[in-house]
Amino acid sequence: MDRIKSILRRVSIPAAFILCGIGCLLTALALTKVTVSAAKRNMTAIVSRYDEPADAVYGIYSAEPSPSDQTEERAQLVIVDGGGEVHVAALAPLNAPDRKKFDFYAHMDELAALWWYTVCLALFALLFYRWKIRRPYKALTEAVGKIAGNDLNFQMAFEGQDELGRLCRSFEVMRQALVWNNRRMWDAVEERKRLNAAFAHDLRTPLTVLRGHAEIIASELEGREDLVDVKASVREISCQIDRLASFVDTMGRIRKLEDYESSPGPLTAPELTDLLTKTARHLYPAATVEGPPDAGGLTLFTDREALTRIYENVLSNAARHARERVAVSFGAEGALIKIAVQDDGAGFTARDLENAACAYYRGERAGDDAHFGLGLYISSVLAKKLGGGLVLENASGGAKVTIKIQKVLSGI
Repeated sequence: MDRIKSILRRVSIPAAFILCGIGCLLTALALTKVTVSAAKRNMTAIVSRYDEPADAVYGIYSAEPSPSDQTEERAQLVIVDGGGEVHVAALAPLNAPDRKKFDFYAHMDELAALWWYTVCLALFALLFYRWKIRRPYKALTEAVGKIAGNDLNFQMAFEGQDELGRLCRSFEVMRQALVWNNRRMWDAVEERKRLNAAFAHDLRTPLTVLRGHAEIIASELEGREDLVDVKASVREISCQIDRLASFVDTMGRIRKLEDYESSPGPLTAPELTDLLTKTARHLYPAATVEGPPDAGGLTLFTDREALTRIYENVLSNAARHARERVAVSFGAEGALIKIAVQDDGAGFTARDLENAACAYYRGERAGDDAHFGLGLYISSVLAKKLGGGLVLENASGGAKVTIKIQKVLSGI
């Protein structure tokens, strides 16, 4: 039995289809002949109960009603004797049940062919499906479902030698390749996490030293009214050190940017205006910042640190491509806050508009500048974390990037 199963598994699908087709035709033909022969025997048995026995019956036909009795029907029987001669014999009238049976058997050659060819076609189609299709289809369906569910801990069990068997083995090769790639990706993620942790650890010491020196300078400047600008610069340095320290702590915690968890808090319109203005003054002193006239009553509840990083990245990108002007405007639109940054540079190309928010994309006009193509990507990811996103477009005179965030964000 195992040998037979092994042979059947090696039969190709076209050969199996041809075998099933031939088997269907031969079986239907044999069954049709048997059925027609049985019908002829039944016809002979019916006729034999009347006036003239027959060696073989070919058919029976109704004769014209006799003039004496309009309701009576005579029957004619075609008889083939042993010598091969054919003659027609008149029989007594057939009763109604026998006539129905005889008429049914007389048309059995047509009915039997239609019936048996239909039945055999269905049966052999089912046989072909169970022989060549059912098991590999089930195995492939289960494998696709497991892969879709991110479960690669299985093995294709189908061992057929035909075309679908080779397809299943190819699917198993693909599964093993996915397992190998996932392991490489996992190792890369773990390595990146270790690198981030090492980087964050190495930065803590110089940041601590810088914070200490900034505090010493600030304490020495206490009471010096003639050094107001220097005091403001020291405070700004301290603020930036705190932001960098916060960033270092974040790098030590997360595996990738998408793992960032926001820390929402209140942010009033004057605070937002001050944040946008100060950042613009440091990155592009000639930038103009404008808000709506009724911005005084505006209050956000969002992650200030993430918003600052988004804005800095977008503004740095605009400052790098601007010729003479960078304009910043903000306002509310429904449930969103929009911060638009526009420069008067060359603008985005069609490819830039499609890929500028992708990681490591530096643009078609990238020169020798040292940026890595991560600014807009980071901004896009963080903006989505804040319930919005980035919109890139070309406005009159240059490129325009609009930051959208939710007015109220309860957390992620």
